This record gives sequence, structure tokens and C-alpha cells, in this order.
Amino acid sequence: MKNVNLSEWDDWIDGQDVMEKLHISPRTLQRWRTNGVIPYSQLKGRLYYRKSDILRLLREGFNGKID
Repeated sequence: MKNVNLSEWDDWIDGQDVMEKLHISPRTLQRWRTNGVIPYSQLKGRLYYRKSDILRLLREGFNGKID
């Protein structure tokens, strides 16, 4: 069996948390997914995002505009 690093689980949050933290609407989050702005994973119909990807967006100063 492959070793699993459980500390990596702390890095994942769901869409509701992302919207609350970034003060964005569900539509904005959907648009970001569709346009590849933010990577995500899906499990049993739920979408999950890495906190590290959210922090990267903030560090890079993403302004919400898609060219």
C-alpha cells in the first residue's frame, strides 16, 4: 500500500470555504474553474481546492479578470 502523507489533507478546502475566504460568488468560482484560473479536484460530486493554490492567487495579485 502506498504511504499517504496525512499532512497534505490539511491543504484541501471545499468551495464554500473558498467563496467565504475570498468574498466571491459561486458564479465567480465556477468561472475561475472553467477558465483554468484555479485548479480543483472532484470527489463524489464535491469540489475541493488546495489552500496553497488560493494563496498563490493572492500572492500573484490576481485581479479576477480573464484575458
